[in-house]
Order: sequence, then structure tokens, then C-alpha cells
Amino acid sequence: MFLKQNVIIPIKKILVGLSILFLLTANSTANSAEIKVRIQEDFGNLDPAFWQSPTDLLFINAIFPKLIEFRSGTTWEWELSAAQSIKQVNDLAIKFVLKPGLMWTNGYGDVTAEDVKYSYERMIDPKLESPNKGDWAALDKVEVIGKYSGIIHLKEPFAPMWTSTLPFSGGAIVSKAATQKAGGKFTTDPGATAGPYKIASWSPKEKTVLVLHDGWNGKKAGFDRITLLPIAEPKAAELAFEANEIDFTKVEDSSVGNFKSAMPEGGRLETRPSADYLWLGMNIANPALSDLRVRQAISKAIDVNLVRQGAYFGVPTQSNGLVAPGLLGHRETAPPARDLEAARALMAEAGVTSLDLELELQNRAELVTAAQIIQANLAEIGVNVQINQLDSGSFWNVASEKKDALQLTLKSYVSPPDPSWSTQWFVSGQKYIWNWESLEDAEFDQLHVDALKESNPQKRATMYHRMQDIMDDSAAFVWILHPTTVLLYRDTLTPGLYPNGRMKLADFKPAK
Repeated sequence: MFLKQNVIIPIKKILVGLSILFLLTANSTANSAEIKVRIQEDFGNLDPAFWQSPTDLLFINAIFPKLIEFRSGTTWEWELSAAQSIKQVNDLAIKFVLKPGLMWTNGYGDVTAEDVKYSYERMIDPKLESPNKGDWAALDKVEVIGKYSGIIHLKEPFAPMWTSTLPFSGGAIVSKAATQKAGGKFTTDPGATAGPYKIASWSPKEKTVLVLHDGWNGKKAGFDRITLLPIAEPKAAELAFEANEIDFTKVEDSSVGNFKSAMPEGGRLETRPSADYLWLGMNIANPALSDLRVRQAISKAIDVNLVRQGAYFGVPTQSNGLVAPGLLGHRETAPPARDLEAARALMAEAGVTSLDLELELQNRAELVTAAQIIQANLAEIGVNVQINQLDSGSFWNVASEKKDALQLTLKSYVSPPDPSWSTQWFVSGQKYIWNWESLEDAEFDQLHVDALKESNPQKRATMYHRMQDIMDDSAAFVWILHPTTVLLYRDTLTPGLYPNGRMKLADFKPAK
């Protein structure tokens, strides 16, 4: 009887322990099966050759394979992704071998070296007219060696290859067969994808559901299902988080203080500096802005620090150019202070006593506040600004629609760690694609090309300093700040984040 009791009691304890373990495991599985993530807007174009918005890039990174990919973390480093191996054998050749067994969705078979060749070469095909062709400016061809192997041949050395081409959007691989079936390009329906996730469903302006792609042969993503909810208004997203309706969101700089003093239960706050840049642009080709003195007056009349404090609560770093602190090519000079008297003198010299201008921007609270401050600043020199608030799709098409009628724009561009990815948008051939200021400068264009081939970091930095000086000399750019990414998320998850705070959905995982 004594022995029987000693045997029975431990068995009961074991059974109870197993039951608790089962419940914990079941709960953990349920919690890790799905997360809900807020995005600011729907994707508009998933073609790597034509993407426009940060949301487009977010999805491209999740559903298309790349040979290499930026790691999550706080430093810009890359890791193998679809490639089993990759090596730069000399200045003009990069050998790669794909991991066998990576499959396209919808029955399109293996991802092969032929897909790699098609993906990269189509970017520079003049018939495609890709606005992102600068990612592969030095590409000669991709030579297919075997089903999974090939060599990327360059026409000349290309410094950004490992920092803003292969691991960024330019390195995304599309299905040759599916893309050709779509007519050579696509927008929201790629036909086939092969990333860690695939799109299970998309209800525009409501939600997009990503699920694990069973044909992915790389590191398994941490959640079986990610539901992405487009919520344009940051305050609405913050309320949704507090109501447990979403698990991850970007929040406004104005909310940082409140969340630090009263964090929602189970919430975590993280701030990351970005390499992105926000500025007011003036279209040189518009008759009202063609006089350099008028543009200089506008530049001097805007109180950039007041914009930063009033719209962004002083959280982001004030900018003095398009290259952010910490990146090659950043200028250490202090941003110019407001000079109202000089602005008025320039307007008088130009013979302008009153001027009506239109300012285009996305309908986001912080941008609207910034625009209102700029509007008040410019009223002091006789410039009357009409603020046009646009949804995302309308905004990113405004330059191609208005062309020379475009006047002022308030916008930010994303940026990976190489400055060439930013300077490429302002070369002469990009007018009204990304170069909304109509900057046309032969020296700038040549410096951009030369810097791509320069391997000496100090010499490259000097080139980017000069390019930013040229932009300043045009007086078409009022640099404002480098946006800070402030993130709010559940303590039950560990988000995958690039150094600039942008999401890497495939690296989201349950917290340990």
C-alpha cells in the first residue's frame, strides 16, 4: 500500500504537469499562429521595377525571394537568403548558387537562375521604362551556368551592389513565366511569388492576409499568419492597439511622452533613427518658381526647427541634406537658421510682392501640421500657400499628372544605407518620376555616375557632399528632418526590424 501510494502520487503529479504543459503549449501556439499589424496604407504596386510606397516595399520583401537580404538588427548587414552561396570574384563578376527546392506559387515550378537573369535584366530594359533602373545601372548581363547557378556580369565596378541593390528592392526575384504571362510587368497581382509568405487574401482598404509559403526553403517565419490592416490615422491605430485589435503599429512622435509615462498593458515602445529624409520641394520648371531668388526667399523664410518641434515634437534629427547621420556622405555642417529679413529682400529684388502657390502632401496629421507652419511662415513674405491634402495613391501620381504645373511638395523618401540610392532620384532623367523639383545639372549627373564606380570611401563621401551642395545651390530643396520610427508592439512578440525601424515581416516571432 505504501509503495502503491508512492507510485500513484508521482503519476498524478506528472499527469497534472503534462496537462498544464499542454495548455501552455496550446496557448503559445494560438498566440503565435497569427498577429495583426497596422500599415498606413494598402500596397499599390508589387512589381520591384515600379514600386513606390514603403508599403509596397514591405510586401515585396515578404513575398519575393532575394539572393541576399538585410538582417534584422541595428546595423546594416546582409545574410544569405535564396542563395546557397554568393561571391564577388572580381570587380565585374558575382557568382551565385540558388538553394534548390525554392518553389513559385500557383504551379510555376522552381525558382531558377533563369528567373534571376530575367528579373535583373528586365530592370535595365529600355522598353520597360522602370523608374528604378538605377539599381542595376552597371549591369551588363546575367549568365546562366546551371539550373540554379549563374554569374552577374557588370560593365563597370558598382559600389552600391551589396548595400542598396542585392539586399534591397532591386534584388527581388520575380517569376519569368508569370511576369511574361502578365505582359512583362504587373501591379497588384504578380501571378506567382516565392518568399517566406504569400498573399492569402486581399480586401482593398480593409485587410491583407499573409500566410506561410509552403514552397519556401529558407528560415521559417515566426508566425503562421499575419493580418495587415490599413489604418491611415496614427491616433486611430494607437486606440486600436489599446483595444487589443492590433499587435504592432508605428506611432506619432507626439505620442512618445504619453506612452512613456503610461504604457498600455503588455506594450513596448521602441525608437529607431531612420536614413529617410523629409523635405519641402520646389519645382524649378514652374513659372512661379523659376526665379532662383524666389526659391531662395522661400528657403530662408521657413523656420525648419519650428516645423520639427511643432509637427514632430522635436523627436527626429534636423536635416542638412538628403544623407542622414551615420551614412557615408553625411555633411556635418549645421542647418541654416531662418532669415526673414534676407527672404524679404530677395522677394523685393525679384520684384515679387505677392505670390500664390499650391502645396501638395499626403493627408497625414504630422504632414498637415508641418504644412500649416510652412504656410504661416511664407505668409510673412507675401507668399500665399494653398494646402492640398491627398490620399496616398493620388499623391504619388501628382507629379506625373501636373508636370510643370506642380509647385510645392512636402514628402519623404525611404533610404537604404548607400547614398547613391537617394541621389539617383534627382538625376535629369528622373524628372516627374521621382525628381519632382526638375533639378537638371550636368555636374550632379556625372558625380552620381562616378560615385557608383568609386571604391574609396573618402572619395565617394566627397562626391556626395558636392552633390548635396549642388542641390542646395538650386534652392529647390528645404531639408527638414530625418524621420524617426517609433514603434509600439505587444510584449508577446519580437518584431523583425531593419536598422531604420522598417518591418521585416519574415523575422517577426513570438517573444521568448
